[in-house]
This record gives sequence, C-alpha cells and structure tokens, in this order.
Amino acid sequence: MRIDPIELTIESTQGASRRSIPIGSVSSVRFAARDIESKRRDLDEMIARQGRLTGATRTNPSVIQMGRYLLTQSSEFEVQGTMTGGEAEVVAIQEGGDLFISVGSDHVDRELDPIFPDKPKQMCPHPIASTAWPYGEVRDHWDSMMLYSHLVVGGHTVPNQGGPVSEMVDLEFLLAMDTVKTLARPMVLFCGSGAFQRAARAEAIRQHGLPAETAGGVGEEILVRLHDPVLDRTIEHRYRPIPLGDDLAERVETGPA
Repeated sequence: MRIDPIELTIESTQGASRRSIPIGSVSSVRFAARDIESKRRDLDEMIARQGRLTGATRTNPSVIQMGRYLLTQSSEFEVQGTMTGGEAEVVAIQEGGDLFISVGSDHVDRELDPIFPDKPKQMCPHPIASTAWPYGEVRDHWDSMMLYSHLVVGGHTVPNQGGPVSEMVDLEFLLAMDTVKTLARPMVLFCGSGAFQRAARAEAIRQHGLPAETAGGVGEEILVRLHDPVLDRTIEHRYRPIPLGDDLAERVETGPA
C-alpha cells in the first residue's frame, strides 16, 4: 500500500532544514488529562452509568491507531457532510533516534461521535502542519508551551481552545506506554486535546447567532497553533474542510417516522 511521506521544515535554534519522513503509523491519544487518577474516576463513572455503550475506555490515556492514509498536510480536504469538527493537538513525529513536535487537528465526524467512540476519527483526514521543532529544544520547558485553536463560522472568528500543554500528560509519559512503544515507526502521534475556551466560545455563538454545532469545533475554516513562549516561536496550520453532500438536511426536516 502506497502512503506518501510527510514533508517537514525542521526549525531549530541552529537553523532550518527539510526532512521527508515516511509514515509507519498514525495514532491518536484519548483521555490524556495530566490528572490521571481524577480522569480514571470520571471514566469509571461513565462505564458504570452507560455500560457497554459508553465512549469511555478502561485505560487512560488510551491510544487509537488510525489509517495512515488519513494524514494530510493540505490546507483543504473533503469530508462527508457538514458535521465534522477539529481541535488542536500537539503532534509527535518519531523517526529512528529523532523526535520532533508539531501541531495538528484531531478532525472527526461529530455526528457519529456519540455513537462510536473510535470510528469518527477514521472518517476524516487528520491535518498536521509542515513545520516541526526538535523535541530536545523544548523538553526543559514543555509545560510552558501553549495550544490554541479557533474556528471561522459565517465570517466570525470563534475561539475554541487556549491553554498550556501542562494540562495533559507529557510526551515522555506517552512514549513510555506499552501501547505506544509497539507502534510502527516512523510514528506520528496526536497527543491529546488542549483546554477548551468554553465560555468564550459559547458567548461568540450567542452573540453572533451561530449554529449549536459550532461548540463541537464545526467551522468553515479551522486554525490550530502551538506556541513556545520561551524561544518565542509558533507553528500553526490553517485548513478548510470541504463538505460533500449528505442527507442531514433531509433527516432533520423529516424526523422520526
């Protein structure tokens, strides 16, 4: 099966270089909160309340492998219908002894989210930026880095996320997990979602009369950004999901038979 490599500009304190990296695996981390015990209690409550239909996992963080063909660096890609949304995540890229970090979006089918916990991630391309940093240059100030995302909906900019990566387990914790160690290399790992700006997002939705699904990261354009305040540099990626037709409008208008 032919999978194209990703093309990265590696920006380091020593200068910039180009790198083409073949893809051995693409995976996504769920339930990656830094407070692992508190998240475990939340997940156990979900399992007890919802049984086998829950979206919770029995391990946290948990790792989902995704189709390698879903990885994209494009600024536009097609999706099925209008109910898909994204959120910023740190992306780790490991090849041989080299480890780089970048930013990407965990773009998923929001309509399927409540039904299947994992499959919505397999329904959409997963974009990543074309710039990366050597992990060794940010290791000593990892927790100070900031993740941000916003949506563009009806011409309005809607804040979606904003906060330090310290709210999530750090990269070395993830790399030490058995489920990550066994992933095929070169590896691309989406490391978990950053904090959401729920109040600011809700206010923008109210103020501009935007659709309720905006709260799920659904927008006409999405920007994701990783900022390093210590070395004063930023990686960002802006993309547009282009919806193909589906029967959503017909189903909404018709309702149950």
